[in-house]
Amino acid sequence: MSANRLPGVSFIGLGWWGEVLAGAAQASGAVSIAGGYARTPATRAGFAAKYGCRDYGSLDELLDDSACEAVVIASANAVHKEQAVAAARAGKHVHLEKPMALSVSDAQEIVAACAEAGVKLSIGQNFRRWPMFRHAKKMIDAGELGTISLALGHFSNNLGLTAGAESMRWDPVENPGGPLYSYTLHLGDLMETLFGEVESVEASCGKVGGPSRTDDVAAGVLRFRSGMLGILSGSYMAPFHFRFGIEGTEGALHISSAGPPVFQKMGEQMNEAKELEGVPGFWDGRDGANAEQFTDLARCIKGEGEPEVTGVHGVRALAVMRAMLRSHAERRAVTMEEILESD
Repeated sequence: MSANRLPGVSFIGLGWWGEVLAGAAQASGAVSIAGGYARTPATRAGFAAKYGCRDYGSLDELLDDSACEAVVIASANAVHKEQAVAAARAGKHVHLEKPMALSVSDAQEIVAACAEAGVKLSIGQNFRRWPMFRHAKKMIDAGELGTISLALGHFSNNLGLTAGAESMRWDPVENPGGPLYSYTLHLGDLMETLFGEVESVEASCGKVGGPSRTDDVAAGVLRFRSGMLGILSGSYMAPFHFRFGIEGTEGALHISSAGPPVFQKMGEQMNEAKELEGVPGFWDGRDGANAEQFTDLARCIKGEGEPEVTGVHGVRALAVMRAMLRSHAERRAVTMEEILESD
């Protein structure tokens, strides 16, 4: 590949999130958009016109295109494995949206297929890339929060009320546990990014009357190998909002969609907590984090190392959600080890 030529990337799945990712790819300036494939001809045509790229009539046509060096898979969860494995066998690098698959074993097969084909696999767990969480990681590693005992991550939205019966968001097979695969999965990856490996999970899901066929709410307690605890929660029947808290012996860090990150040092009163200067908040950092995924993908396509978010990370984030679902179904604590071996 010429040092000045941008790697060609093609998109599979051109719905709302596929369009967001295509915009992020374009904004990154690191890749070129080779084409797009979706089942609906009008959707494909619109995408091709917008980005000046090819309109693929089939997945095979996309995979046969020599201008396509990598695929971005943002299709329905149930076809992730089939499409990712096909892309790997065709020699295409893969950027796969979360969740990787509907089961851990399927996700592990994707990892194996990419390894066997010698192509890179990156996963769209973009929360860890947001500047506020990059900064939180630096504070943790520098010991500014002291010994951490508890982390709390919460993300809710109204998709259980608004997505509609035709949406996969309301499909209990494609999207079990209500908010789990939509946003809670991002928090699972973020928890392990910041605090290390989760050892076990205890969780419940609830149906409180929403019109969807999925659960409406989910919450779980994560036990980490370090001994600290994490709490994950979310609702499908609430305003769109996010909050994340880290509790340590030297201070508490609070990140929220409602405002900039706030740090309260040990010994300070609640009203003495201070905003972190120079750290972008929730909304300011999101677009940059999405674009950064494609800078990272381009680097990998050029043979310059591994993705920041690998298939192993994607498998573990999915495993946290699968453990939450099994814990709810069997009313017990579930270890990550058993999920990774038998899901």
